[in-house]
Amino acid sequence: MNRLKCMRFLLPSYGFDRRNIRHILIALLFVFRCNPASASDKICLQLAWKHQFQFAGYYAALHKGHYRQAGLDVSIVEGGAGKFAREEVLSGRAQYGVAGSELLLHRKDGDPFVVLAPIFQHSPSVLLVRKDSGIINLQGLIGKKVMLLPGNKDADILVALLNEGILPDKYQRFDQSYNLEDLITKRIDAVSAYVTNEPWQMLQKGVVSLAISPMVYGVDFYSDCLFTTEQEIENHSEQVQNFLQASLRGWEYAMDHPQQIIDLLLEKYKVDRTREHLQHEAQEMRKIMIPDLVEIGHMNPGRWQHIKRTYEKLGLIDAGFSLNGFLYNPQHTPDYKQIKQIVFGALGLIALLAMGSGVLFLFNRKLAAEVKERKQAEKELARQKERAELYLHMATIMFVSLDVDGKVNMVNEKACAILACNKEEVIGQDWFHMFIPEAVQHNVRAIFKNMIAGNVSGPEYFENEVISQKGETKYIAWHNTTIRDAHGKIVGVLCSGDDLSEKRKLQDQLIQSQKMESIGSLAGGIAHEFNNILTIILGNNEMNMRELPEASPAWRRLERIQVAGIRGKNVVKQLLTFSRQDSPARQVTDMRSLVQESMDLIRSSTPANIKIQLNIAEKIYPIFCNKTQINQVILNLCKNAIDAMSGMGGILTVEIYNEIVEDRSVKLHPSLKAGNYAKLVVDDNGTGMDENTLERVFEPYYTTKPTGKGTGIGMAVVHGIIKRHNGFIHVHSRLNRGTTFTVFFPAHDVNHAEMTAIKCRTTKQKNLA
Repeated sequence: MNRLKCMRFLLPSYGFDRRNIRHILIALLFVFRCNPASASDKICLQLAWKHQFQFAGYYAALHKGHYRQAGLDVSIVEGGAGKFAREEVLSGRAQYGVAGSELLLHRKDGDPFVVLAPIFQHSPSVLLVRKDSGIINLQGLIGKKVMLLPGNKDADILVALLNEGILPDKYQRFDQSYNLEDLITKRIDAVSAYVTNEPWQMLQKGVVSLAISPMVYGVDFYSDCLFTTEQEIENHSEQVQNFLQASLRGWEYAMDHPQQIIDLLLEKYKVDRTREHLQHEAQEMRKIMIPDLVEIGHMNPGRWQHIKRTYEKLGLIDAGFSLNGFLYNPQHTPDYKQIKQIVFGALGLIALLAMGSGVLFLFNRKLAAEVKERKQAEKELARQKERAELYLHMATIMFVSLDVDGKVNMVNEKACAILACNKEEVIGQDWFHMFIPEAVQHNVRAIFKNMIAGNVSGPEYFENEVISQKGETKYIAWHNTTIRDAHGKIVGVLCSGDDLSEKRKLQDQLIQSQKMESIGSLAGGIAHEFNNILTIILGNNEMNMRELPEASPAWRRLERIQVAGIRGKNVVKQLLTFSRQDSPARQVTDMRSLVQESMDLIRSSTPANIKIQLNIAEKIYPIFCNKTQINQVILNLCKNAIDAMSGMGGILTVEIYNEIVEDRSVKLHPSLKAGNYAKLVVDDNGTGMDENTLERVFEPYYTTKPTGKGTGIGMAVVHGIIKRHNGFIHVHSRLNRGTTFTVFFPAHDVNHAEMTAIKCRTTKQKNLA
């Protein structure tokens, strides 16, 4: 029973009537009101740029009365060229400002800035180029003129360039002129811009632009962060919290009523933009704010850690620098006005307790009995929970239970097995930081918060990757449902997960195999048609060359046609090989001598800064193959490895040895059957490949080499040859770490005694390794 209800029933028996109670409450009200609220405080918000829809939430908070209701007298000051929020807030001319993630660098330099809320969940910062310039990525900027904000204010762009190995000396840097005519008239090749603004301006001038986003290169910053100083929080803690809450309410209103804010900008602020331009800006802002999925102003400390690590790459911040104090946490901010109110309230409460002490004595006796009953109920609940957990641990799918803060409070045995961890290591830990990859962590947490907020009526289905404690990536299909207490309040989320990793790998391999099959059939048909055409062209060209003297200019032109035609026939021949349209002769071949012959050719054309290591086992299984085609496989793999190391040098390692593949080893590779294989490994420590290139490495005519350096057919031919020989190829690569190709060639049948001897030597080699 509630204590106040008990007091209401018991007071009359102790001589307290309603008139006495009324007098007590009036006295208490006087105590609580002895600290009247101060008049509205005058404060200034400094914007990062001129008035535009980019700052819509602050206009809404001002003109819809949110600031006034919070007791704040706010003025909004626009920025401009040379007027930055950092300087205005640091000087005290403004109490609050709007700036990008470079605030972290200012904090490192000693500026006492504190981020209150990032309004943009993703940075709108891009590099803008003319679409007709031919520049489609960051590599296209090498040797070009690039206009950026001064210093490190465009840090996300600078880090993206650095991630691609494009150092400052590889392009010409100019300070931002804030004039798009520099790009339109081609005086500058690229400028830093906002995706919400400048592309529209370019289009209105009849110039189509292309935006190169740092996010494509792994750099994802917060932007348009609302910030203040440590002194402001210390001296006006309540005001800071009121200003933040009023601003966020303004942003919610602005994103729900964009047309009203556009009207306000045009009529009140006389913004020099068309309505269509402001509408475009509002639409683009919604894409980087994602207010339908993420609470406006949501701030993830993990994202700031990612931003700090990004700055480390530029050498702008030390790895040991702490974010303590940089991110606003109202729970740790002392509020002295509130403390005063608590003190006065406590005095009044003491007076009330003194008058009711006799009543409470009787009430406590009854309360003790209730406590005893509650403890018994809790014990029964604990027993039920124990039984439920036992059932969960016996389940064949993983179960994870999270509290409202995303901390793990229960995992079953299956989950521990998949995550490669012990129960004791996980309980109490933040699930998202511990197991969710950083790339998807923000989206997964947003879905969790949506469930905790009660915005999901039934179970929520979701698929995402998790990282086990061994560093392995698992792909899990989740069924998530909210957990409620006896009063219906949401107290957590129960997640049941099914590991789809193996199924997904099999599906990806099947799709890749079908795609290569289709491309091969198409390539074969095209190759035959081109072969017929080239035969006619070359035949007639040879006849024309016989009829003209070699000194004739026309003869030299015909000679160039002949060379180009022969080159075309070679490409057709490669296509026919790739598409399985030819049937080359095969024979039993010794892989030792074949690899040695191929490497003799490779050594003669390898640059001096590349070292070759050749490891060949004493005895290798013979294979049944076309020697020319296998030689082509080895040469292609080695040539690609050398090209990947040509600029910086490195080590090319080629190995050939026996491998006995067992049934349990082929689950993830249906194309690889159990049996005996000659295993070829070609390894380099060159530039490596990203995930996109890795997925397309065997596609015909896909190449990352410059024009004229490669046709893109080589790796497709390698894949086709190996598949026709019933072999298997696997590639592992990491960007800037190198690439390893592993090829399995089925062993040809040999007599039993010879096979036994080879197996024994293979086992001995493995034991020694």
